[in-house]
Amino acid sequence: MSETATKPRRLSRKERQAETRARLLDAAEAVILRRGFERASVEEITAEAGFTRGAFYSNFDSKEQLFFDLLADRAYAEYTRLLDRTPKDMSPREQLRWGAETLVERYSRAEREDGYWLTRLWLECISLAAREERFRKLAEGFWKGNRETIADRFRREHERRGVAPPIEPRHLASAIIALDIGLFLQHLVDPEAVPLEIYPPLYDVVFGDLVEPRPADGDG
Repeated sequence: MSETATKPRRLSRKERQAETRARLLDAAEAVILRRGFERASVEEITAEAGFTRGAFYSNFDSKEQLFFDLLADRAYAEYTRLLDRTPKDMSPREQLRWGAETLVERYSRAEREDGYWLTRLWLECISLAAREERFRKLAEGFWKGNRETIADRFRREHERRGVAPPIEPRHLASAIIALDIGLFLQHLVDPEAVPLEIYPPLYDVVFGDLVEPRPADGDG
């Protein structure tokens, strides 16, 4: 095999920056797990990643932005992947239930394996956004992509059935996200009263008829 064939391809500037950013996010995750949000420092994160402060500030404006981006990458990107994995051969109502059951599996796994560290980070970030307006724009991206994806599914399903949605689809998407967050937070503080298993039936009761109405009695 020739030297040319074995020589690794040189990464473009954009690819190198993406790799640096990914390593910084991985390092931030490791440092947060060890130290917690408040005690994690830019210096420790860059040392963990093997970079300088200059590399950090070439990718992130602040430690807070890195934490918001880490949360978006780990939690909300996973939620988007969940939506993308939804089986296409299911009916809309079955897809809704499948999504709720998958959330239950995801939260149960987190409860067993990592003690909800992403949830703790999320609560810290929400607290920052509530205290300081400059962080609200960072938090804005948490749900934006998922809201748009869910709204588009509502929109397309109502168009397919030839009916108008009962309310703007993005508001329906906000309600789905709100039910997820509300149930999860209640489960976090009172798991016996609010078990994760109520996700699928509640999603069906609240949103099932909006995605796929059941036939009325006597309909043929």
